[in-house]
Amino acid sequence: MHLNIRDLAARTGQVRRTEVADIGHLLQGDGDVVRVEPLHVDLRISAEGGVVEAAGTLSLPAEFVCSRCLCQFCRKLTIPFREKFTRDKAETAEDEDDLHVVGDEAVDLTPFIEETVMLGLPYIPVCMPECKGLNPETGTNLNIDPAAVPEARIDPRLAVLQQWLDNESH
Repeated sequence: MHLNIRDLAARTGQVRRTEVADIGHLLQGDGDVVRVEPLHVDLRISAEGGVVEAAGTLSLPAEFVCSRCLCQFCRKLTIPFREKFTRDKAETAEDEDDLHVVGDEAVDLTPFIEETVMLGLPYIPVCMPECKGLNPETGTNLNIDPAAVPEARIDPRLAVLQQWLDNESH
């Protein structure tokens, strides 16, 4: 998605841009992401005082692998997007870290969108917040079979200590 900064800076009001983009190449090799559908980009672009702001949402339906129970689950991510651009270096204030100075008349939003998507992905995908994970001994999914909770085992090196504690409590 390209924006012509010069044309947009000369206008007043907002322009709405929507686009569907394939970002599957970004997530190749990511073991937590099984499949992604096309990314839906919905932006409102406005200009004020030589600064062009692109703000909106990125919607990404994706299929992940839960980090606890290893089941696959689908989730639609809605990621906020906001970037500011200008052609004039004098417009940049010291406190404006998010203002990008562009030397050309047009700017390609693709790298900014890709970066926002990568930062918006869950760090540790979980199918549900209360996911119980797997039984470490049998590998049984504890969400499906809660009775499969492993029994407490004592390390053989500490068995004598456990016997002593049992005798002290009686």
